[in-house]
Amino acid sequence: MQNYWWVLAISLSLMMTAYVSLNQFIRVKGSLLMIYRGLGTALIMLPFIPLFAPIHNWGFYGLCLMQGLVISYGDNRILNSAKTFGAEVTSLIHPLSIAFIFLFWIVLHPSELNVFLNHPLHFGAIILCLAGVTVAMILICKARANRKALLFLAGGMLCEIFIDITNKETTHLGAENIVSAIFYYTLLTSLVAGTCNLCFYLKGGRKLKEIVAVKNLRYSWFFMLFAIVFAGIKTYAMYLTPNPAYVAAIVHCYPVWIMLGNNVYFKLHKIGNYARVNPKFLSLLLISIIGLIFIVE
Repeated sequence: MQNYWWVLAISLSLMMTAYVSLNQFIRVKGSLLMIYRGLGTALIMLPFIPLFAPIHNWGFYGLCLMQGLVISYGDNRILNSAKTFGAEVTSLIHPLSIAFIFLFWIVLHPSELNVFLNHPLHFGAIILCLAGVTVAMILICKARANRKALLFLAGGMLCEIFIDITNKETTHLGAENIVSAIFYYTLLTSLVAGTCNLCFYLKGGRKLKEIVAVKNLRYSWFFMLFAIVFAGIKTYAMYLTPNPAYVAAIVHCYPVWIMLGNNVYFKLHKIGNYARVNPKFLSLLLISIIGLIFIVE
């Protein structure tokens, strides 16, 4: 099954595409969304704790709690970035983080570097594929940023790197029972991130009644269900993949799939003014993804 990590990664990317596209119509506020995905998810999962054996590694729980804190900070950082500099600039976070995830994982696990050094052609091919995905995404999304924006984005990008590396690391620490590890990882990170986001929400002067308003709660079940399924599949994909950057490279392509969907929609409805996906850049992206899938063992 280890060779099929990419099937899960593609599924995750398509799930993110549907998730973001749907929220464009539902238009739930980002601050509320983070609370539902966090605390709401944790509340749903709490009754099922007796069904899952505990992980006998305190490091596992420590990393989960740390990641929950980082997720809460990173979510707010990305939302503020989108508000301040725009969505195109913020979209740089994902492609730029891929290379750093790859490198940091190797630094943390030097034995994997020795494997690459013994197979330089294999190593070079993976670097080319990851670079191809990164460049193609930046060109397709037409993302540009000035120095001020990049400095602001650095915080969110570091959070992205930490989240994916930690996600993979927790699967090592919880390998004794990967099903329980996935459950407790999702529960703890959601609980911590949701609690922190609720504090940020109330501290910002917003009222609690907006959280329980019917107009928002009627969609909350979807975000909670999505968070549980997405976190479970992603954690298992991280467990199967040799390097978390491989999963990240495919999952983070979802903005491109959204643009492609919009292109088809606008063309069918004969709407002329829209951002078209360049076929050359799209070909580069697809070739890089397919190459990565075939090269990674």
